[in-house]
Amino acid sequence: MSINLHPLIFIITLLSLIQGELLAGEVIIERKKYDVVVVGATASGVSAAVNAAREGMSVLLLQDDGHVGGLVSGGLSSPDFLSFESLGGTYLEFMQGVEQHYIDVYGPNAMQVVNCVKGTYPEPKVARLVLAKMLSEAGVEVLLYHRLISTTMEKSSHSRKRIVGVQFLNMKTGEEFSVEGAMFIDGTYEGDLLAQAGVPFRIGREGSKEYNEELAPAEADDHVQAYNFRVVLTTNINNQIPIELPDGYDRELYTSLIPYIKENKVNTIDEISRYIVRIRRMPNDKAEFNDVKFAPVSLSRTGINNRWPEGDATVRKEIFKQYKDWSLGLLYFLQNDLEVPIAVRSELQKWALPADEYKDSDNWTPALYVREGRRMVGSYVFTEHDTRLEPNSVRSLQRDRAIAISDYMINTHKITSSENGQETGAIGRSLRPIQIPYDIMIPKETDGLLVPVAVSSSHIGFAALRYEPTWIALGQAAGIAAANAAKQNVAVRNIDIRQLQLRLHELGAMTIYVSDLGEPTDIPQPEWERPGPDAQVWLNKVPPVSPFFKPVQFFGSLGFFHNMIDPELATNWKRGRGIANKGLRHQYHAVEPGRPIDRDLAQDWLSRARELGIEPLITVEEVLNQELSRGELLIRLFKSMGTIN
Repeated sequence: MSINLHPLIFIITLLSLIQGELLAGEVIIERKKYDVVVVGATASGVSAAVNAAREGMSVLLLQDDGHVGGLVSGGLSSPDFLSFESLGGTYLEFMQGVEQHYIDVYGPNAMQVVNCVKGTYPEPKVARLVLAKMLSEAGVEVLLYHRLISTTMEKSSHSRKRIVGVQFLNMKTGEEFSVEGAMFIDGTYEGDLLAQAGVPFRIGREGSKEYNEELAPAEADDHVQAYNFRVVLTTNINNQIPIELPDGYDRELYTSLIPYIKENKVNTIDEISRYIVRIRRMPNDKAEFNDVKFAPVSLSRTGINNRWPEGDATVRKEIFKQYKDWSLGLLYFLQNDLEVPIAVRSELQKWALPADEYKDSDNWTPALYVREGRRMVGSYVFTEHDTRLEPNSVRSLQRDRAIAISDYMINTHKITSSENGQETGAIGRSLRPIQIPYDIMIPKETDGLLVPVAVSSSHIGFAALRYEPTWIALGQAAGIAAANAAKQNVAVRNIDIRQLQLRLHELGAMTIYVSDLGEPTDIPQPEWERPGPDAQVWLNKVPPVSPFFKPVQFFGSLGFFHNMIDPELATNWKRGRGIANKGLRHQYHAVEPGRPIDRDLAQDWLSRARELGIEPLITVEEVLNQELSRGELLIRLFKSMGTIN
């Protein structure tokens, strides 16, 4: 194979991302070797690249098509999370960038600002714009239309191997090129880089006995949960492209919907959203149409995607087209078939493809919703057990090496369908917010690689992690970890986990959930001193700008809050509505930093600090005599370890 180290290749520019077209000319990449190379421009890959670059690294981000942002800018505009207070770090920055865009363009009181729901419901083109700006400002080099074809490996320590280079095919010119890297990050949904590097992986479901998981099937199989498109449509007649008859349209594929619609008396748009296709509004008269799990026919399809994770470009292109034709066929059927009740037809005839979206891909999203691809078998396998409660606690399992959190549920869509229409594999189980350990991103026997998307997990464990806010958080941790490892010239498995956690906390990222985080923009007094009565508004909230945030995150991650409440006393469990009527706050997960600390809790925290090698420099009696609050004691302990001046 001939590798040309100096090809002319496409480098994407901020302007091209904003306009949705590849406008850049052919230029030479800046260097042959980078500190960090990220393969896969999903939102997690973008997060990893941006954070590594901000740590002073030279970063190259590569993508095999013309799209940046994965599902976040590809139609998934109603992300999976339960509480706003669980969103921090890079994802919060993205949210704020989206909201600020709508404020700048339409004014602070505009409906677009309201409808973006604090930046979590963006139009795809706006999501793409915000991600592009983050990449540009961080100085990340981004190459589009470059497909991974091989990796260069060398021997590492302890009989391990190390990835040192990657080879790509320029899809525009047909040329091959190679770059070296100190660290590599696999940001793909499918785990393409880890597979090329020879890292072990799984596809499909484990049997229940393998990890003793209650929700797993009895026997293992190679079935992948259904994919679908998150289709964006608009009711703005000045911005519409009609949905036309797709290739190979077969109405018989959709007719089982007719008796189902009549049986459930579907008439209104809300009923359509409940029973047929899930509809979530976004700004500018647009909405995202998604799969409804238990409908007899919906946007998802089983079976045809089983070849996707390991499929080559030709296979994936074929499957992509099958899903596109299926989606357009379903929408065409609902809008036009005379057996569909007229009320349903009339409602859905108002919707069409938006002309201002996906201009570089024929106004159709380039991002298929790959809910699950390969899953690495790495240093630690995250399973159903990692989602359970800590013994004698109201919180999920405590993880000292946590680098992110997830606040949603165990959720899978259908996996198999039989001839009689029976479907299996769809699961939904509620969870408390979970801590995610660093080691699920680390290969067992390969150095120089982090995997924040196709993480090391069972099928059931993955179902608690596979959400864009979570993947972005993992991408942030991966980017900073890669930068730390490159600076210190150590393996990613050997970095100082405490330093990584502290850096994440400095950036507003979370490693423990607290329900009293408050609004992201809650601002404390300019110079924090012992607060007076006027400070109580923010004193009992712990946003990233609060003086309590870093101590709460650091010590909370180490288990300080897991035994604050006797679970036998945590009765009448309820979830409270979150801000902006979106999200749920979890009861019994508050820290209440302004609350006076009692003797038992003070004794517990001081003992835990000593076990960590921290000398508190204060006794329980002094804590009580000085009437310290919970937050004040945490700050004292934080200062005792020399982490703040």
